Amino acid sequence: MATLTVVAMALSVVGDPPTGWATCGGLSNEYNRTACPSAQGTCCKMNWVPSDGAWGCCPYAEGVCCDGGYTCCPHGTTCKNAGSGYSVVTTCVAANGTGTPPGADGGGQEVCKTGGPLPFSTTKKNVIILGDSVSIGYEPIVADMMADVALVQHSPWGGDGGAEETHYGWECLDYLLSAPDGTPQRPDVLYFNWGLHNTGNNTVPGQGGPIAEYAPFLEKIAQKIASLAPQTKAIFGITTPQMCSAATDAVVQSNNKAAVAIMAKYNIPTVDMHAAIISQCGPAPNTTCFGQSTCFCPHCPQDNGVGYRWLATNAIVPAIRAAL
Repeated sequence: MATLTVVAMALSVVGDPPTGWATCGGLSNEYNRTACPSAQGTCCKMNWVPSDGAWGCCPYAEGVCCDGGYTCCPHGTTCKNAGSGYSVVTTCVAANGTGTPPGADGGGQEVCKTGGPLPFSTTKKNVIILGDSVSIGYEPIVADMMADVALVQHSPWGGDGGAEETHYGWECLDYLLSAPDGTPQRPDVLYFNWGLHNTGNNTVPGQGGPIAEYAPFLEKIAQKIASLAPQTKAIFGITTPQMCSAATDAVVQSNNKAAVAIMAKYNIPTVDMHAAIISQCGPAPNTTCFGQSTCFCPHCPQDNGVGYRWLATNAIVPAIRAAL
């Protein structure tokens, strides 16, 4: 799992959160401290969030925060955890003993992460990269390459698998499109991606969802993001390959075809990151890419992120610059 370096520019900016939102943990109000809307969510621990107190927002109002710091249940239920760490899954048990399984409506959900911690620039354009752990790898490179014209930051703020599977993305989208304190973030360009966390048939909320859920929830996400125009120009990054597994990459390619159709429906342009990498490394399976073992399997931090840098230079940055 990837980790996200907290940029030194994550300054403490004092200000009240939006109406109806309250800062978690009894902390004073700051832009990069998590706040949640009391009518729709609940402050719960989310171990991947680096804000003060490691707070996230449970997507249930008056929700029950489960032990472990990752999941939550609806009001009036109790948590029944299985597994541990970030792979924990939670069944929510009602007073009558009926259990609702993880990921189902009324079942255990992973606590939502927050959006980027940096106040928007008033002198440059603003860009948000919203996506999975691969995007966590290339975002700092994009930010460095575009520093002359734009402030670039990642959503969510935190490590692990980033925005995870599309069900989690849809459940948490309002939080991912807001600063930690709930201030809506409407960048000039939103470069977004989902795909690597819907390649199996298991449901681990906030980690992975079944293949069948990929397209339906991605369409909901795309429709919401398309509605941000004209203030925000959206670009969808077609998911990068799984170079070490032909079988998994076949699923990625199938999901990519669905994504292309969805983005065309909502007039969202795309950048084919999959084709870009395959053009340099050949099709999966290929355990050596950009001269590095297991590069893009699915990550490529080797040699100071040589694969990420090539992708940023040749595919991502040109598309974002053209949109600004």
